[in-house]
Amino acid sequence: MKLKFLSLTIITSIIFIIFIGCSKMQIEDFTNKSPEFIPQEYFKGKLRAYGLVKDRSGKIIRTFKGELEGSWDENGIGTLDEKFVYDDGEKLTRVWKLKPTGKKTFDATAGDIIGTAKMIANGNTVMIDYVMEVPYNDSTINISVKDWLHLQDDGVIINHSKMKKFGFTVGELVITIIKD
Repeated sequence: MKLKFLSLTIITSIIFIIFIGCSKMQIEDFTNKSPEFIPQEYFKGKLRAYGLVKDRSGKIIRTFKGELEGSWDENGIGTLDEKFVYDDGEKLTRVWKLKPTGKKTFDATAGDIIGTAKMIANGNTVMIDYVMEVPYNDSTINISVKDWLHLQDDGVIINHSKMKKFGFTVGELVITIIKD
């Protein structure tokens, strides 16, 4: 009987550890983390970005550099103009429009974004959740992206993104953003 109870306790502990290990990161996890990430302040002026793209197996398949410039108008609407150059010579421009919907929330749109992205700032982190249209063979596909941008003490942002299709990870982005 004692052995049966011990086995049940071990199995329950293992299941608990598995579920804890599988919990997803939430924007609330960054409450009170500093420095505070205020998009209206950080995304103002010139920034530089350095990044890489990984395929679903984690292999680095591309690298890129970017020049970004942010501004905010008198109505509080932000523009983040991104210009990227990939290691194979491809150039990509994306212009985000950031419309405040609350103290730390925004609706974000861009040309290759389907619908409206939701952007939330909390503590030292910004999370952007969206669907992006990407070229694929001779057509395009829509992939779900969750961007996590973490502001560090020295003003550098570490950005990591998961790209998913039908709930499966198909790629990842890792980007470092530096304010000029």
